Amino acid sequence: MNNATSHPDDLKLKNINLVFLPPNTTSMLQPLDQGIIRSFKVGYRKLLLRQLLSQICSCKSSEEFAKSVSVLDAISWTKSALKKVEPGCVLKVLRRRDLEYK
Repeated sequence: MNNATSHPDDLKLKNINLVFLPPNTTSMLQPLDQGIIRSFKVGYRKLLLRQLLSQICSCKSSEEFAKSVSVLDAISWTKSALKKVEPGCVLKVLRRRDLEYK
């Protein structure tokens, strides 16, 4: 298990021995951390900023803008951002990972 703050460090299990990964090794072991997530976030933030710019005159505060964003908006942006992750980005990450483990 990696050392994410969401993972409990005092979990006691009877038949499973949990071992935490050393710090800063997650990106080597989990290829999504090496660029795919970054690419997704760039696309998602771009869509979010477009929405913000389109409502900049009608919203009086950031709280008002946040309330105007629906779950459906977030799902739609997620879908669009995932579609914009280039297949070459995924292949590059996976190839790099394969080379590291040979």
